[in-house]
This record gives sequence, structure tokens and C-alpha cells, in this order.
Amino acid sequence: MTVERSNSKLAEFYAFFESSGTERLNGLGESYFIGMSDSEKEEAWNFLLKDYTLSGEQITGLYHLDSNKAISIFKEAITLPVAKPLYSAEQKALESNRLLMLKYINSLEPDEKYVTAMCAYSKSQFEEVRAEFAQSLPDRQITREAVESLQGMVFTETDSLAQASAISKLMLIHGMEFNRRDPIYKSIYLSLLSDDPKEKSAGISRLERHQAPDYI
Repeated sequence: MTVERSNSKLAEFYAFFESSGTERLNGLGESYFIGMSDSEKEEAWNFLLKDYTLSGEQITGLYHLDSNKAISIFKEAITLPVAKPLYSAEQKALESNRLLMLKYINSLEPDEKYVTAMCAYSKSQFEEVRAEFAQSLPDRQITREAVESLQGMVFTETDSLAQASAISKLMLIHGMEFNRRDPIYKSIYLSLLSDDPKEKSAGISRLERHQAPDYI
């Protein structure tokens, strides 16, 4: 009975890579690995390990399969130089995947150098990566450089999603969770969204008075 259930979970794991739609978009969560035997987890790990730095799905799978082990290899991977890809789509994927590894490292072992390493992506040429940067930053155990990077995006970002992501994360860092019904939240958000730099500065000042960030 146990073997059948375990085999079923391993088959489900492999079937993920043939799936599409919502299931694929949801990614490889922990549920895929619950019920696997140690040998099957090892098989899944080895499958995911092959060229994992090129796949966000594999990075996520490794983290959910064995977070401590994954963090160890992620730390090593981000120290290696990135080969210059031939195509911009490859460059975007490489940046996104490095950012994802840094996100997972910081989720388990917050460290100033890893949070700071994320800040380079606030100025990526790819708007999707800039949005991912803001979304991936922790809202606690943050660095001053990261807060300044978000503030810079508030003033200079041209992509609507990246700008909204930066504003939302900056507000969360200052203790303001999203609440569209809160008039204070809405007022500060609109100030940060304004085209007037003075209005943006006023919004940032209001955030700073509300709550200081939880710096590392």
C-alpha cells in the first residue's frame, strides 16, 4: 500500500513536466514530494539537479524537496560567473533564476550580502525582472540599500507592474499591508504613484514616520 502510494507520487512528479495550464503555473510545491521514500526523493533530486540554474521550475522544486540542501547549492551557484547568452530571452531567464535563488536563500537564511546581491536586479534591462526584484525582496530583515533601490524605482520606474510592485513592497517594509479600504494606505499609495516628484517624496516621508524598516 505504501509502495503504491509512493510510486504514485513519483509518477505525479514526472507528470508535472508534461503538464500545462494552471498546474504548470502553480509550480512544484511541497505536495509533490510528500509520500516519497528516501530513494525516490533522491531520484527526484537528481532529476531536478541537471542544469537547474536554467530552470526556475527546477530551482523551486529543489527548494521544496530539501530546502537546506538546496540553499547550500544555491549559495555556490550564485558565486559563479554568468556566461553571456546569445539571446535577450536567455539573459532574462538567467537573471530571473539567480534572483529566485537569492529569494530562497534569504527566506531561510536572511543575510545582508544576499539581500544586497538582489539589488542589482532593480536596474535590470528587463521590466519583468525589475518587478520580480521588488516582489522577491523580504519585507523584514532588509538592508538600507534594498530600501533605497525600491525608492529609486518609485521615482524612475516606467513599467506599471514594476512600479506597482516597488510601491507595494516599500509600503509593506514600512508596516503597511495592502488594504484598499484603508484611506491612509490609499493616500500614500497614490502619492508614491504620482508623477510629481515632490508628492512622491512626501509619500516616502509619511511611510518613514509610520514605521522604520526592520533592518538586518
